[in-house]
Amino acid sequence: MNLNDCQLLIDLYKTKNITHTANNLYISQPALTYRIKQLEKKYKIELIVRGSKGIDFTEEGRILYEHAVQILHNERLLVDQLANLTEDTQGTISIGASGLFSLYHLPKILNDFKELYPKIYIQLKTGWSSEIKEALNAEDIHLAIIRGNYSLNAKKYTLCKEELFVVSKTPFKKEDIPKLPFITYKTDLSLSHMIDKWWRANFQQPIRPSIETDMAATCKEMVKYNLGIAVLPGISIEGEDLYKISLNEFGESIYYRETSLYYNPYVENLRHVNLFLDFLKKHYNV
Repeated sequence: MNLNDCQLLIDLYKTKNITHTANNLYISQPALTYRIKQLEKKYKIELIVRGSKGIDFTEEGRILYEHAVQILHNERLLVDQLANLTEDTQGTISIGASGLFSLYHLPKILNDFKELYPKIYIQLKTGWSSEIKEALNAEDIHLAIIRGNYSLNAKKYTLCKEELFVVSKTPFKKEDIPKLPFITYKTDLSLSHMIDKWWRANFQQPIRPSIETDMAATCKEMVKYNLGIAVLPGISIEGEDLYKISLNEFGESIYYRETSLYYNPYVENLRHVNLFLDFLKKHYNV
C-alpha cells in the first residue's frame, strides 16, 4: 500500500464521508471511489459500507486503516532518521500548539528559529490543548505546547505562567461584575472549570452570558467595542488598552494559566528537533 492510499484511508476513517475526503485530498469523487475499489480488489475485502448518514468501515477496513497509520508512522521515523544523519542541519519538526500560544507567541519564535536554521521545515498543528495532547500520545507530533494542567507520560517544561483577568473597555469595580454584560468563549475544560470555580466563590447568581463567541480572540474584540466584560488570560491582552482586575485579587491566589512544553524522550536523539527544544527552553529561560 502506497503513502497516498494510506492518507486516503486515514482521512476517510476520520471524516466518514466520501465528499469531504475527496475535497481534503484534492481529487474527484470518482477518482476516490476508484482507489477504494482498487484497494478492495487488491486485498479481497469489503472496505466500507454506505449508509444514509455516510459511510462506515468494515472490520477488515478498520484493520487496513490501522495498518495505514503504522505505515505513515514508520515513514515519519525513517525521514527523521535520515535527516539526523546528514551533515547539514535539516529535517522536519512536527509541532502541536494550543491556539492562543500559536496566535500570540509562536510566530516570532518560529521566525527567529528559521533565521538560524533555514533548512529545517516546521510542520505546525494548532487546536485545543486536549487535541494536541492526543496527537503527542499518538506520536503524530514531535512536541506539544499545551496550556493548562494535563497529565501526560512525557517530559515536561513549564515555559510561562500568566494570571487570569476580568477585562473591560471602561473602568469598573469588583462589585459591578455580576451586573455587567458578560461575554464568554469556547475553551478547554480546564480553563472553563477555573473560571466557573472563581465565579461560584465570589458571586451568588450564575453566569448569564450576553454574548457567546467561538474563541478568546473574538471575545476580546467584543470587549474592545464595549459590548461587555470577559475573563481572559494574560497572554491574550498583552499591550491592549483595557481595564483589568486579576482574579487573584478576589482572595485566593490560585488563578494562573500555565503553558508547558511536552515531548517524548526519543526526540532528543533527533538533532534538528533537539535544536528547537534548546532554542525554546533558552527563549523562556527554563
